[in-house]
Amino acid sequence: MFLFLLSNTRKVLRGELKVQTCYNISMTTSVIKTKRANQFLSRQVTEKQPLHSSAKDLEEALSEFGGQLVMRASDECRVLPHILNLIGKGGEHIVFEDIRFPNYILKVNFIETLPVLYAQSRGEEEISKAVADIERKAGEHRERMKRLQSYFLFDQVPTELMCVKKLPLNEKIVKAILRDRNIEIPKKMVIPETMPVLCILQRRIEIPKKEDRIDIYSSYAELNRTIKLEYYVEGHRLLASSNPIGPLDNSAREKIITYIYPSLKKVIKVSNEDPGFRHALAGYIKRVMHYSADTNEIIDMAGGGNVMFRKNEFDCWEPFLMDALSPSELNFDLIRTSALLIKHGKEVDVRTKANTLNVLNYIRFANALAIIARIGTRLEVSDTTTIPPESWHSGLMIEKYLDVYTPKQKT
Repeated sequence: MFLFLLSNTRKVLRGELKVQTCYNISMTTSVIKTKRANQFLSRQVTEKQPLHSSAKDLEEALSEFGGQLVMRASDECRVLPHILNLIGKGGEHIVFEDIRFPNYILKVNFIETLPVLYAQSRGEEEISKAVADIERKAGEHRERMKRLQSYFLFDQVPTELMCVKKLPLNEKIVKAILRDRNIEIPKKMVIPETMPVLCILQRRIEIPKKEDRIDIYSSYAELNRTIKLEYYVEGHRLLASSNPIGPLDNSAREKIITYIYPSLKKVIKVSNEDPGFRHALAGYIKRVMHYSADTNEIIDMAGGGNVMFRKNEFDCWEPFLMDALSPSELNFDLIRTSALLIKHGKEVDVRTKANTLNVLNYIRFANALAIIARIGTRLEVSDTTTIPPESWHSGLMIEKYLDVYTPKQKT
């Protein structure tokens, strides 16, 4: 069980008129755009030359995977054929652009598709079960995306379609991707010429330059070697619940916040200097907390670029949740489960640790944003304070990730 506490937002003393104007314009524009929204992604696809800079050379882009890749795929319901260039990769996805249709990208979820790959050596019945499972996940994702969009204004959450597409595979590339993610390659793995994969079709989004946007992203405080334990404890006590232990002064609180979330230094600076941004941040975090209170799930603010603030056509700040839908297993139930295991001296498996780290840091990070926005709204999840901060720190430690999430020393 978790509590959602609300209080009145402090009024902005300077720039209040502009802030209110931005709010009114955003609301009106959202209503108009919603009425005009096209629900089918493929209707506006046009075959043309890319207006943006071209993708990386295939050999350069795929050098870490050890080869070239040109994939062609047909889709009875949408555009065909596709010629895909690899343009990026993340924790779960390999991202391609369509050379012929540059206003779209295709994000292949290779993690969720692994069961289909592993089933290839076990016969048609097992393959059918695995494919049915990713088709079910695609349907669930579509419903969860609609739900997320309903908590924000139109265009703040981009339209995307998760579906199952049959794509050709390259054995060399598949094995290289598995090695890149430290995934063990089964000795008897069968890699077919084509295979159904879980993927997302999304409009290509032009990201503002770094100086024209403000990224909102968390790190994992438990995995950062540079954070002293006493600073971690202080930050956890201030941010883990609606009853903070710590100073009341805003500047003192902001200093504690930057101890465990250094990425918020710029957010704090802009919020203190720009009432319009602070107002937009307050509106965003309230919507975030309402979403989590209603769904028991988190919004993905752990990765850079997942959530950002940018200026709209009216020069008003607004949030953009480019890739903020978290897996459904990242929910508040993990807090109780892990707290009980840690409290009784039981080992938490690595997967549960990683998932709990996401949820626990989300709770603290959301409350940090509320403090920065100068609002009294807080997110409280039962069991975040049932064990001491030191126990969370040691109980969720994942040794092999310490070097990954500890910032490198600048020379």
